[in-house]
Amino acid sequence: MGGRGAEICCASIPRVWYPGMMVLVRWDMPDGLKHIVKEKMVEVEKYDETGSIYIHFFPNDEVRVVVSIYPGYSTAHPIRHYGKPENINP
Repeated sequence: MGGRGAEICCASIPRVWYPGMMVLVRWDMPDGLKHIVKEKMVEVEKYDETGSIYIHFFPNDEVRVVVSIYPGYSTAHPIRHYGKPENINP
């Protein structure tokens, strides 16, 4: 949704993706002087080769987790940063 990026420390993934692979995503949303902490179990989308883990946040607390060798700004990244999220080929 065009938000700011953040860093994730110390996450690891298997070399081979398997169906049903899940991760717990926890995020903090500033709301005035307080913070709202949310969390959600999210399925990791299929990947063919290991790379960096990217977590994308969308309206209504929709969260998608992808693994890609392409950075988020690349047109080859699995999720576009604008419009309807869709998989694209490099």
